[in-house]
Amino acid sequence: MHVSDYIIAALILLGALILLMSAGYTKKIFDILPNSELKSNWKKLRLLMLIFFVGYLSVAVVVILGKTELLAFLSGVIFFMGSLFVFMVVRTGLDSFRKLKELNQNLDDTELKNKELEQFAYITSHDLKAPLRGISSLASFIKEDLEAGETAEVYSHLSTLQGRVKRVENLINGILHYSKIGKIMPESVDLNAMVRADFKNYQNSGNIQLNTKGKLPVLVGDKIQLSQVVSNIISNAIKHNDKEVCEVSISSVETPNFYNIIFEDNGPGIAPKYQQKIFEVFQTLNGKDTFESTGLGLAIVKKIIEKHEGKIKVESDGILGTTFIVSYPKVLER
Repeated sequence: MHVSDYIIAALILLGALILLMSAGYTKKIFDILPNSELKSNWKKLRLLMLIFFVGYLSVAVVVILGKTELLAFLSGVIFFMGSLFVFMVVRTGLDSFRKLKELNQNLDDTELKNKELEQFAYITSHDLKAPLRGISSLASFIKEDLEAGETAEVYSHLSTLQGRVKRVENLINGILHYSKIGKIMPESVDLNAMVRADFKNYQNSGNIQLNTKGKLPVLVGDKIQLSQVVSNIISNAIKHNDKEVCEVSISSVETPNFYNIIFEDNGPGIAPKYQQKIFEVFQTLNGKDTFESTGLGLAIVKKIIEKHEGKIKVESDGILGTTFIVSYPKVLER
């Protein structure tokens, strides 16, 4: 046996030792992985490493014994096993990265939801307390007026009290709607038909002009949630309009990856400094006694659009008219 054969055998045995150590390290990987499917894949790799280890030992023995024909056969087997091992490593690594990406996304979503819930709970408690305090004060006024025999203001107080009760009811309903925005059930949605159906709610109002410019796209998304988007934006434009004739128009511009759906009105506009505030929960620009508003309409719109992987923005000079632009993806990545 030549010196070179001993060197070859030594290198093969060193490779076998490295394989054995690698198989040992996979035990530590098992303790880190959160998913049983991933653990199963790494167990298969570990088994393949041990088979390799045995193969390396066999080749080393064959080299030492000088069995040339057997060495050629074992080399072929080792090469085949090597390509199989590389394939399994790549596939397992890909699966691991995919699962970890999903896990990180879920963690990010959970963290975002926790922050959202914290803010939501704080603002909810404030906005629910305000009308309840008003109800309590009005009840005291009514009691005092009745005790003093002064009934002139009682009916006015009762009317205001009913408004406060209605506000609490609307807040509770708004909170329920906001909290239920969750899983998307995608289907084909004809935006033209959806907008026409919403326009019918205002067909008997002579001072409201609603129209579409051109043909609106067919979207893929949750039909119920998208109908909330259309309804909330239109009703918001009408409710806050201060003109003798309220005008709302809807159009669409197509880009390679998105449909830009444009809602325009001739209302009082929104000053630039308030254009982000309007999308926050319970935020309104008018006093809540001017409009019985929960401040949840546009927050619901924003949440639904973002759930559908889109974006919404507002453009206005704060003097005349407001434009909402919804950038909606042509394909949902589900």
